Amino acid sequence: MTHEIVDNMGATGPDTPGRAPWALVDRPDLVPLCPHCDRQLHEVYRRGTGFPVGQGRTLVYFCPHCSKVLGFAQGRVF
Repeated sequence: MTHEIVDNMGATGPDTPGRAPWALVDRPDLVPLCPHCDRQLHEVYRRGTGFPVGQGRTLVYFCPHCSKVLGFAQGRVF
């Protein structure tokens, strides 16, 4: 099976001249698991606060099964 390398961030590593030591690879054949409840994540819920202009918007991503937090993100538009 061939997997498409999405991005290697343009960095170089000691073992891979001209290429990052890792790559982002699309894997549509795999379904990630929640690290809290171990159920398959076919979707991830998110909830945001704030407005993207000025101070920014904060997002929290969480599992649809157990509602435990998977991560945070913050974005701004100037």
